[in-house]
Amino acid sequence: MKLINDQDMIQQNVGNFAFSGIRPDKLGESEYTIVSVITDKTGSVSGFEDQLVEMKRTVINACKEDARSELLMLRNVWFNNSVDEEHGFIELKDIDPAQFQKPKCTGSTALYDATYASVVASNEYAKALTAKDFRVNAVVFVITDGDDNDSSHTVADVKAELSRGVQQEYLESINVILIGINAQRYLSKLEKFKNDAGLSQFVDAGDATSDNLAKLANFVSRSISSQSQALGSGGPSQALTF
Repeated sequence: MKLINDQDMIQQNVGNFAFSGIRPDKLGESEYTIVSVITDKTGSVSGFEDQLVEMKRTVINACKEDARSELLMLRNVWFNNSVDEEHGFIELKDIDPAQFQKPKCTGSTALYDATYASVVASNEYAKALTAKDFRVNAVVFVITDGDDNDSSHTVADVKAELSRGVQQEYLESINVILIGINAQRYLSKLEKFKNDAGLSQFVDAGDATSDNLAKLANFVSRSISSQSQALGSGGPSQALTF
């Protein structure tokens, strides 16, 4: 999906993963919250494609109503056994959610890879922004219906990468929120992943009903707003109740 001109974007490979983001010289504010929404597209969510896309659209539309919307950038990613960027970090005003594409749901669950790659992308893009004197924090949402069964990276890799951006002062703070949807069988494993990797929060969003996905979209948009408001405080926002 092309939302802005390729020449306005930076493209970067980090290991086996790639990400893109708007060039820092194209940005007009002094601070940004960079947001990643990482959504499962494995075979087990087949049948819920329309609802998942609508959830992402609802998040964007809600964030556009936020008082700090001009300070938000968002990256949209799908994952199964690979990690596929639908669009990179771009300003909210340049995102047209009507262009979001329904995924083909197939394959296995590389949950650790998807989480690791998303934190790497946040750290590296924040590095590019802070080099140009922007103040930056980040929030990552990883939405899945199952436990990892196909990753090359480990929980320890995720934990180490999670601390890197803040330690090296690329990011003021980062929240990584793991969300289970249709994940009743895996709640204990997902909670363990959250604890072992040092993620900020695990949320059980229940079954993939229209009401639950609307509630999830509201939670995601509120969490984005809260993290944006925390920028400049020296730390992350507090966890919100689902």
